[in-house]
Amino acid sequence: MHAEYISVALSVPEPPEVKVNKQKGWVEYGKKHSYWASLIKLKKNSPTQRSVTATKTALLRGEGFSYDEKNAPLHEFMCNMAGEGRHANRQLAGIAADKAFLNGWAVQVLWNDAGDSVAEIHHQRISTVAPEPMNDEGVIEGYYLCRDWSKSQDAKFKPEWIAAFNPDTAKNQKRQLYVSMTPSDSNDYFPEPECDAALAYMQLENDLGEYHLGNVQGNFAPRNLLYVPNDPPPREGQSIAEARKEFVDAIKKKTTGPKGESLLVIFGEAGVDAASIVPYSPPVNADIYNTYSSLAVEKILAANRVPSPTIVGLPGGASLGGDSGTIRTAYELYYNTVVRPEQVDIIEGFEELLQYVQGVELKGDADTPALDIVTNLPVKFTFSEGLLQDIADVDELRAMVDMKPLEENTFDSETRDKLVELLEKMQGGELSRASVYGLLTVLYKLSPKEANALLGPETATGANAEQGA
Repeated sequence: MHAEYISVALSVPEPPEVKVNKQKGWVEYGKKHSYWASLIKLKKNSPTQRSVTATKTALLRGEGFSYDEKNAPLHEFMCNMAGEGRHANRQLAGIAADKAFLNGWAVQVLWNDAGDSVAEIHHQRISTVAPEPMNDEGVIEGYYLCRDWSKSQDAKFKPEWIAAFNPDTAKNQKRQLYVSMTPSDSNDYFPEPECDAALAYMQLENDLGEYHLGNVQGNFAPRNLLYVPNDPPPREGQSIAEARKEFVDAIKKKTTGPKGESLLVIFGEAGVDAASIVPYSPPVNADIYNTYSSLAVEKILAANRVPSPTIVGLPGGASLGGDSGTIRTAYELYYNTVVRPEQVDIIEGFEELLQYVQGVELKGDADTPALDIVTNLPVKFTFSEGLLQDIADVDELRAMVDMKPLEENTFDSETRDKLVELLEKMQGGELSRASVYGLLTVLYKLSPKEANALLGPETATGANAEQGA
């Protein structure tokens, strides 16, 4: 009797070797610089890793760049960073995706004709970049770009050299590549994605998905074994192996899949020479596979430093209905320890580039940075109006509804003297409080709140006197 065996193996990408391709002149990450592509393919088949990457990308991108829009040269450049009206936030979206998964990002920097000002900045997918070997000073002077490194031998995909970012050479090299990556402790050329520690579990999720799909397509599990005492007779010019495969394929086509037939009719010999069907009850391994699935999720989250599955939209950890505080704490931990440091890397990179844009000056301080990324909170608390007034000042309340702080009223010394004179006349009884209030709001353009704050609380005596008057 012949039996067919199915081999199941985890096709996890091998640890990449960083190697200089002396013939081509670039440094490869994996065979033919294929490691990035292998990771991206693996991510597509791992639901957990895709959720982590999508969430981290959204948090890194936030609501886009924040800067002083009154800074006309900066605002003009940010609105047209990549030319043709393409805003800086469109470039930020691609940069955040690369940073979130591959721990690095790159942009093409285009200089003006004189080479003294950055004209445009375009996102460049980090997976398309391969550096050339470092020079004697440990500096990378150029990179190679290829849309598909697996086809780098084809003329259509021939890698193209581009100079590394260097303002000193911009006059002669008006197209340069700025690369930023999280330093690796194993090589000097490429970053190490955090998911590297969970590649086996990413592949496990893919294999478990294929296994369960196979169960459904095969009527959930083999219920019978078909015993065939003799090989099927081969047709003319057909080998025994080919005839056997043709027979097995015909049986599978009839009995497997979501529409497989439950009745199998076999013609042939009777008695001991007859084909026979042996009932088979496979072991139920649901608990084992559920354990594997949970383990894969746990390890992928751990590798990506995600403190709660709820953050990335996975069940478990907390419920949106009653654990908003727990979710908020987990989010703040993840944002402050993982997301924010990577946002700072992006911000610092753009600050370095923007200083070479003619007319742009970045002025800011710790409270109001010149350039930042607006954070979008996934969980917001709702407080009563009275409680908010008790615990927050006006500027804090305005910030909660995305309004700018009120500009403080500044008066010159002459105006201040007149205001003091008005207050003295009110206190001396020469002017009523209502009259002074009207002068403050109409003549001096104070808001009602500012006028009342300046006048102080209204006394009952004063109110009665005004009514009597």
